[in-house]
Amino acid sequence: MVTIDRQVLLRSLERQREMFASSIVLTPVDSLPFCLADREHTGFLHGLYLTDKVRDREAALDAVIQFGGREEAARDIAEIHRLLAEMLGAAEGSLRLLAGLQAHAVAFMSIADIGETVMLLPAEGGGHFNSHAILQRLGLHTIDMPLDYERLCVDHEATLDLIEREKPDFVFVDRSEGLRYEDFSFLGSLEGVVKIFDASQYLTPIITGRYENPLDWGFDLMLFTVHKSFPGPQKAGIVGRESGDLWKTLLAGLSTFVSSSHAENSYLFGLSLLRRQWLETYSERFLETALALETQLEDRGVPLVPRESQGASAWPATHHIWTRAKDREVAFLQYERLMEAGVLVNYRQLPYRLGYGLRLGTTHAAVAGIDAACAGDLASIIAAALNETSGAGLREQVRELALTARESAILPASYWA
Repeated sequence: MVTIDRQVLLRSLERQREMFASSIVLTPVDSLPFCLADREHTGFLHGLYLTDKVRDREAALDAVIQFGGREEAARDIAEIHRLLAEMLGAAEGSLRLLAGLQAHAVAFMSIADIGETVMLLPAEGGGHFNSHAILQRLGLHTIDMPLDYERLCVDHEATLDLIEREKPDFVFVDRSEGLRYEDFSFLGSLEGVVKIFDASQYLTPIITGRYENPLDWGFDLMLFTVHKSFPGPQKAGIVGRESGDLWKTLLAGLSTFVSSSHAENSYLFGLSLLRRQWLETYSERFLETALALETQLEDRGVPLVPRESQGASAWPATHHIWTRAKDREVAFLQYERLMEAGVLVNYRQLPYRLGYGLRLGTTHAAVAGIDAACAGDLASIIAAALNETSGAGLREQVRELALTARESAILPASYWA
C-alpha cells in the first residue's frame, strides 16, 4: 500500500534542502546552476511544447504539426544556438539534446549506420562506463584506444597503429575522468574518420579559454552536458566545426529522435551563457580551488593519485582530485564518514586499475563560495574524517565553513535566503 502523500514529499524535500545547504558538495559532476537566479522569468514555458525551428508561413503550412504562439521563442532559441556556436568557435550549434548519455545515443543514431566501427576511450582510461553498451546496442562495433598505464593516458602510437589496421568510421573521446586535460590533438589530423569529443567535464574552461578547444584540434563534433562543468540547467548540446553534410544529417536525426526542444532550459542556458563575468570567476575559482585543496590534502598525508602521474605536466589541471584507499571497504567507510560530516564526495573504482578510492571535484562548491582560501580548513576536515575521526564530530565545522563561504558565493544572496 502506498503511504506517501504530498506532505510527506514536501517534508522530505525540506530535509534535503537543509542538508545540502549546510554541506559542502565536492563532486566533479555536480553543479549549482546559475539559472537558479533566472528561473522566475522562464517558469511559464515549462509545460509548453516548443520547437527550435524558425519557419516562415509557407514552411509552417507544410509542417506536419504547428503550435500557435511559439514563433518568438523559436527565434530566441535560434539566437542562443548561434551564441553557443560562436562562443565555442563552431559553425553550428544545437541544444535539442537533453542529457549526456542520451546525447551519445541520439548523435550516433543520427550519423552512424549499423555495423560501422567506433573507436572510443575505454572506461579504464577515463571514458564513460556506459558508452560501449549504448553503441553496441545501436548495432555498432566498438574498439578501445590502447592505454599507457604508467603515464595514465592514451598510448598515442599504439592508438594510431590500431586506427591504421582497423580503419574505424568514428573516433569518440568521451572522457569522464582525468586529473589533467589530456591532449588529443594527435587525432585531429586523421582523415576518413568522423572525430567526436565529449566536453562535458571541460565546457566552461574551454569557453573561457583556459583549455584548448577540441574543434581547434580537428574534431568534427563536440557534444556536452551543460550541468557538469558548466553551471547550467539539465540539458545537453552539440556543436559542429563546419556546416555541411555531416551537420545536416545530425540535425535531421535530432529532429527525429528528440521531439521537443525543452525551450525553458534552452533559455536558462542562454541566460547563463550571457553571464560572462560569472563564468570567468567560476572557471578560475573551481580550477584554483582544486589545486589548492590537493596541495593541502597532500600536506596532511592524505594518499592521493599524483596529478603529475597523468601525462605531460604541460597539460592543464582539471577540477578532479583522486584519493586512494587500501581496498573498497576502506574507501566506502571513508566515503560514509565524509558524508556524515557533510562533505559529499564520490566513492568509486578509479581508472587505470588504480583500485577503489574517492573522487572529489570543485564545480558545485565554487558557485557556493568555496575558494582557494578555504582549502586549508576543508583539507583538515577531510583528513580528519579519512583518519577515522567521527564524521558527526566534524559536522559543525563543515556547517560553519559552508555558511561563511556564502559571502563569496556567485549566486546572489537572495538565492540563499
